[in-house]
Amino acid sequence: MASSIFVFLLAFGCCFVSANASVFTYEQALAKSYELNLSIQKPGADGRTQTLNRKGAASASFDYAMRKFLEFGKGKEILEIGGCYGDVMLQALRQSEADLKQNEATKYVLSDLDERHLFIAARCLSEKIQQNWLHQGSANQVKFIQVDITKAYQIQKLDQYDAVYVGKVFHFFTPEQLELAVKHLFLLLKPEGQIFITALSPYLKHYEKFIPEYERRVSAGEEYPGYIKKLRDYIDISNSTPLQITNMIDETFLFLDPETLKEVFERNGFKVLECKFVPLSHKSKLWHHDGREYVILIAKKEAD
Repeated sequence: MASSIFVFLLAFGCCFVSANASVFTYEQALAKSYELNLSIQKPGADGRTQTLNRKGAASASFDYAMRKFLEFGKGKEILEIGGCYGDVMLQALRQSEADLKQNEATKYVLSDLDERHLFIAARCLSEKIQQNWLHQGSANQVKFIQVDITKAYQIQKLDQYDAVYVGKVFHFFTPEQLELAVKHLFLLLKPEGQIFITALSPYLKHYEKFIPEYERRVSAGEEYPGYIKKLRDYIDISNSTPLQITNMIDETFLFLDPETLKEVFERNGFKVLECKFVPLSHKSKLWHHDGREYVILIAKKEAD
């Protein structure tokens, strides 16, 4: 049934976007980076790198779900949603280098909402190849795709994959968008494929003002207790407030917890293997609260 829905969505999408729209080979993405004069972005003092589309910051530190994704995805066809500058992609290519000669190397699709991030990721890959940190053949293992996972007509750009990673993306969604994204992610997995999620929990120091309200909503049995219609209502802006927060101050925000995340994935056909709170993957006085800063989920799509 799922495969027939997937075919329908592909056909539906063709009415809106051509099959090759916003899909780039390594050479095309690299050429675009030079054409647009895009340079590799430097991380801040906390190791996080600001995004170009004012959607938070990218981190090169690897959390639990990232590491499990890399381990499971080695030698397979894998997809990263919201991969930004390609830090996870580079590590996946690095760990698969030994398999190049056996033609079992990982095939990696890096996707993001902003094409500029993909072009910079290609620039980063080029630099690693020039430094001999990666083999020249690594460039043939990658494809870059601009896609919004919440939109059915856009997922026709994608295929089906053995593994999918979505890292720190869901907090930008409304509950309705999250439901759509999870439905689409199910269609993008091959049978027996696995998905790896890292999401933000409410237990982050900079958002402590929201925690009592969140816990009240949990006690009241609300379906999405971590949903905020305007972030400004639960944060005090000061000179020390990070740019990634001030950029989103008037936007919605969706904190998640293991119970909420598990329920939405099970509701959409996944078998959840792990779902739990985990601590920050980097040291930060600004963000550390009590070791429950992230929520990770690992789930699979069972064969029919």
